[in-house]
Amino acid sequence: MWRRMRWLALVGLVLTWIGYLGAIQDPIVVHYRVALPGLGRPLRIVHLSDIHGSPWDMPEVRIARIVGRVNALHGDAVVITGDFHASKFWNPPMRLEDALRPLTALRAPLGVWNVPGNHDEPYWTRWVMRRFGLNLLASASVDLGPVQLVGADDMILGTDPVAGLHRAAGRANPAKPVIAIAHEPDFFRALPANVALLLAGHTHGGQIRVFGLPRLPPYYEAHRRGVFSNARGQQMVVSAGLGTTFLPIRIGVPPEIVVIELVPAGGQPPGRNSGTER
Repeated sequence: MWRRMRWLALVGLVLTWIGYLGAIQDPIVVHYRVALPGLGRPLRIVHLSDIHGSPWDMPEVRIARIVGRVNALHGDAVVITGDFHASKFWNPPMRLEDALRPLTALRAPLGVWNVPGNHDEPYWTRWVMRRFGLNLLASASVDLGPVQLVGADDMILGTDPVAGLHRAAGRANPAKPVIAIAHEPDFFRALPANVALLLAGHTHGGQIRVFGLPRLPPYYEAHRRGVFSNARGQQMVVSAGLGTTFLPIRIGVPPEIVVIELVPAGGQPPGRNSGTER
């Protein structure tokens, strides 16, 4: 019995170490091509999610390194779909300021736009973002020229998030395609009719995935990561994110930076483009 327990402990330690190395590895770059009705010209959006700043696996220096990689991708716009702060079981302190400060170096011609997640305390997140000059697009919209962007407040911590998203989308110019950004993919079930594309995160792609296990709740399991469409022709891209929650471990689901190549509808079919690049 003791021998079996020692072997189980050894296996647990090995898996923990493998998982930690998976959590701190450089993110892969995943490319998707999405056809957007009404789009006048191709557009590149770089999508980040679930940074979860933490001294364990996402310190300030790592976030800064990721920012450098994002800038090198030359996106027309950068969006970040929430969860800037960490949430680990033992929760060692990392100031939100330290997680957000490197993001001030992100550069894109059409701007860098953020929405809050379920680990982002509403008042403090807004205060620190204003202090750093970061754009928080919660229940608000912005005209980026080729497209309009609307943002949702968080589904869990936000104030009237679904109604707020609908109000923001209702103010959009009907002559331009509308893209929504939100933390949870749940918004896809209540997406305003004029929104053509939703960008979301939250699922971490499962974070730990060995032989298809463990499984997420049904809706998240069906929308863990990738490109999805509904009966109305609306599309959604879900990112597996960059950081980790609860445990600084990733197995079978590497951290990722998502690059979405938007093309006018009628061109190349939407979906996965060139796979992943390191």
